[in-house]
Amino acid sequence: MDLWQLAYNCFGLPLARGASRLAALLRPKFSQGLRGRRGSFREIDAWLAGRGAESPAGGSILFHVTSVGEYLQALPLMKELKERDSSRPVFLSFFSPSVEKRARACPHADLAFYLPEDTRSNIRRLLGLLKPKLIVISKFDIWPNLVILASRSGIPLVVIAATLSPGSGRLRGISGLFHRSFYRRLNLICAISEHDARNFTRLGVAEENCIVTGDTRFDQTFQRASEVPQDHPLVLPFRGWETNCFRLACGSVWPADLQRLLPALAQLTRTSSRLRIILAPHEPTREQVARLTTWLERHKLSYELYSTLKSRVESQGPAAAIRRETRAVVVDIVGVLAAVYRAADAAYVGGSFGKGVHNTMEPACFGLPVLFGPQHRNSYEATLMLEAGGAFAVRDSRQAATIISHFLSDEIFLRHSGERTREVVLNNLGATWRTLEALAQRFPQALSGK
Repeated sequence: MDLWQLAYNCFGLPLARGASRLAALLRPKFSQGLRGRRGSFREIDAWLAGRGAESPAGGSILFHVTSVGEYLQALPLMKELKERDSSRPVFLSFFSPSVEKRARACPHADLAFYLPEDTRSNIRRLLGLLKPKLIVISKFDIWPNLVILASRSGIPLVVIAATLSPGSGRLRGISGLFHRSFYRRLNLICAISEHDARNFTRLGVAEENCIVTGDTRFDQTFQRASEVPQDHPLVLPFRGWETNCFRLACGSVWPADLQRLLPALAQLTRTSSRLRIILAPHEPTREQVARLTTWLERHKLSYELYSTLKSRVESQGPAAAIRRETRAVVVDIVGVLAAVYRAADAAYVGGSFGKGVHNTMEPACFGLPVLFGPQHRNSYEATLMLEAGGAFAVRDSRQAATIISHFLSDEIFLRHSGERTREVVLNNLGATWRTLEALAQRFPQALSGK
């Protein structure tokens, strides 16, 4: 055991464990994650007991994801691998409680479970039970003991849709030395860009093991968007706005976004009778919905709740869709954002007045120009859309109002901007196939299932 492993196992890991237990006392999600990790081996043992003689004999593949975004990047690969060989066990481990519901419902995984704590005993037990021939990590969440012990056991480790920005703390100082001690054991990096691939070589990954295959989320998001046509039941509630209206979808917005966005919308609704607004909070809690409806009432803007519209259309048909004169819809349920973007002419995507912009790929699939705030470096696709001229970063209400006003007054500008965001998506499709081809070439025995 080298010095870095000793420091991690004797000091770093116990400190992290203590901090997580303290956080669990204050935050329910931490508590949920801890409970889930404690129960992982019971779930694995129960699954293996149910299989009996059919327990994995070394042909399984283990995928690991952090949260929802990384899950969506792994999903198309799991789907293709399972379709090619349905008898091969595919396991899915995850870290965040945010993705637990989706992961456990994944149709392409034989078993989904929380990744146990990264202790040496846990990882030895995990690898001994599952006997994976390949471990695929989506984007990041690369744990030292998992990497080191899998490498010593001869199990290849791959990172797909891999990103590593030049400003990452993993590249600097003591952190850089620590990460280099186990990143150099990674067998293949499937990066989303040349810049990301080069950055992984700075952590000791061999240059020939850093290749560019792209971001599989483009494939997944484009496929999902294609399943939401104009006559989709979730889109029908907006049908009354199809004629002579400009529909702005404000998706995944937080209070910090609304602080800049709402003053711009108040100004524009006074000057344009065509503007229609769809407000979809990232977390549509009762408090957030009430805040939005209060604002609309204060500005004398008529509105409906999406849940009410949806129920009415389901019971009475498309004729009961929103009336043209209604100025706004507040989305008070989750899981309908794709339909919201399908019904829109342009989109504002939230999150970028906080930690980072949310999913700009989804509105781009529908050919919408996209606005967001200043914190967008977390999103590779947002950068591509800015460079293509289809996305616009705004710093304040004034800039937001200027861009939206331009959309309202210039349909050619609106259409061309939307075409450019869609081109970004189309130009980046195929990452799933490129990644599968790389895996098949590098690890043919792992994918053979034999």
